[in-house]
Parts: sequence; structure tokens; C-alpha cells
Amino acid sequence: MRIATSSSTAPNASEAIQAIAEEISRKISTPSLMLVYYTETQDAEGIKRELNRRFPNTYVVGCSSCQGTMTDKGYVGGHTLAVWAVEDPEGAYGSALCELRQGDDIAESAKTVLSRAIESSGRPGELPALITLHATPGHEETILSAIRDELGVNIPIIGGSAADDGVSGKWSLLDNERVTSNGISMAVFFPSARVSYSFHNGYAAMGLSAVATKVDGRTLVELDGKPAFNVYSKWYFEATGSEIDPDALFAKSTLFPLGRQTGEIHGMPYYTLSHPATVSSEDGIQMFCNIQEGETVHFMSGTTEMLVSRAGRVVDSANDHDKNTRDPIGGLAIYCAGCMLHVGDSLHSVAANMRLSMHHAPFICPFTFGEQGQFLGGEIAHGNLMISAVLFHKEEL
Repeated sequence: MRIATSSSTAPNASEAIQAIAEEISRKISTPSLMLVYYTETQDAEGIKRELNRRFPNTYVVGCSSCQGTMTDKGYVGGHTLAVWAVEDPEGAYGSALCELRQGDDIAESAKTVLSRAIESSGRPGELPALITLHATPGHEETILSAIRDELGVNIPIIGGSAADDGVSGKWSLLDNERVTSNGISMAVFFPSARVSYSFHNGYAAMGLSAVATKVDGRTLVELDGKPAFNVYSKWYFEATGSEIDPDALFAKSTLFPLGRQTGEIHGMPYYTLSHPATVSSEDGIQMFCNIQEGETVHFMSGTTEMLVSRAGRVVDSANDHDKNTRDPIGGLAIYCAGCMLHVGDSLHSVAANMRLSMHHAPFICPFTFGEQGQFLGGEIAHGNLMISAVLFHKEEL
């Protein structure tokens, strides 16, 4: 199994793919699978066309990323395209994408995509070692539930929701056949290498909590029977000593999200985070993920320094999860766009920390509007302000 990465800021898809193809081809000749991440300014149709022309026998899955991408070569902001390619003759890979239309059954669509991806790999009836999931925002929990139902067990998943530069709906997905602004895509891995994984947030619970007593879709309407934003505002003031501007909720809540306990390891709870986005007309909070009525919601806290350093720590955790070796041959990571926008100029440090933890192995990382992964306790979940990482390890002789 060999992995290569490349990125380009060339102005058009033809030039970008030519440069990327030349760099990747210096390491691998016929990729089994390519994961492609690009900003909203890119010509997604052109990317699809050029990749098909240059790599006609390669499965391609693409997803838009917020304001840049990151690889083992570093962080690149602005108009950019990045590719992760794997060549693995002893393994098997497959992919599928569906375009969602109004009225479609999301769970059934997700199961169809998964089945088609497994069928395309040539390994029907087998459980993949890893699934990469990319979907446009809105139905991530339903998709994860459908995957669990279809496979019967939790399989390691790494995923991120398609993003754009300004939460304006200019996100997209692509594969070998189509580009869509509303869909589900998956790639399945049956690699010849071992897989290890990690899914973390790094925030701490502040001791303030309430029960979600009223929810409407992705709007948290009430906490303990009171308007959710009023409760959140009180918590924020207690933590910071400052009033929170409702119009600046998305930016101000990056270091103070809401969390739900997902599990516990060695007596220590871990949480799935939800990022408050905007205030609703009835003083509820519109979120980027679902919170269920009856769930306990915790007020969480983090620091800018933590957002910079934790990418490397999550990769270290994935290395620790693999008991045989800590020298990966490559990896995948997902980093929240909200965190990316907050740390700003420190993204080069984020990339350096991740590269060091990857032992300089090739990796790729988009910036997404929601993250999916598997906790070390086994749960697969969709959250915000999270980092998901997967590493591939050589079999020892």
C-alpha cells in the first residue's frame, strides 16, 4: 500500500490536475482511490472531467472545503485543490454517490450508496475496514444510523460535511460521474494495511448543564423550559464576564460550544460537540447537528492554543490506538471549519503539529461543516468543532 498527496493553486482545473497528476505519478502509477478536496472557487465539473481523463481506472470521491486545505506539505489557503491517492493492489476500494432530491428517504438513500460502494469494491458480503463519508449538511445523523443498520456493527468512519467559504450553500460533492450540491458520497476501504482511528474535541465541561426540553429539527428551542439562547447567554456571561452579541454567536461560541456525553473511558466522560450558529426568532439556537429532547446539554470551554495543538494530539491518539507500531504509512484527517476560521494565522502550526504526529507520512485534511468519526469507545457520531483522524500501518513481518 502506497499513499501520495499533492495540491495546487493553479487558476483552472486543467492546470491544477496536470500538476497534481505529475507529482502523484512520481510515487504511484495507478491509484486505487483518490480523495479530492477543493474550495468553492474551483470548477468541480472540470476537476471531475480532468481526473477521469488522467486516471480512468481510479475511484474518485470529492468534497468542497472551507477556504483552503491541508496536507503533509502544509496549509494552503484560498483557491486550492488537494488530492490524496492510494495504490494498493492487494487491497480493494469502491465508492458511490447519490444526488438527493426533495422527498427522498435519506436512510434508504444512504444504504443504497453504501451497498453500491461495497459492490464496486468487488467485496460484497464483507465488512470494510474503513468508510469515508461526505455529505452535504443536514442529514448526517440519519446517514450514520443507516450505516449502522445496514452493516449491523459500528465500522470505523471518517467523514466531514461539505463546506463553502461562508455558509452560503456553495458546497458540493463529486465522483467519477457527477457533481451535486445536495447528496451523499462514500468510499469503502479493504486495505492491505491496518487501520487505527481517533475522534476528539479537546474541550472541557464547565459544570453547567441543562436538559433539552424542546427541539425543532436542528433548532434547540428550550433548555430546562427556558429559551435556549437566554440560558446559553447566562452561561457565557458566567464564564467570560461579557455579554454575548446574538449577531456574533457563531464566532463567539467557537470556544464555548455545547456538548452531550457520548461515553466514558477509565471514568472520564467524552463528549460530542454542537456549535451554536444563529439565534432563532423565538430565542432558540440553530445548530449544525441534531440534539434530541431529553438529552442533557453541557456548557463546554476550550482555548485557541488547544485548537492549534490538538490536531497533533488526535493523531497521536490514533497512533496509540494501534498497539503494534506508531510509524504510519499515511493518514486522513478532518478539521472543523469553525476551528479553522478561529485559529486563522496559526493554521501553519496546526499543519506542522499534524505532520510531526504523522511522522511526516502523507496525509490530507479538509475543513468541514461537521465531522464524523468513531470514538475509542466504539460509538460513531456526528459533531462540530471536532477532529477525526485515521492512520494506515504496515503489517509487520
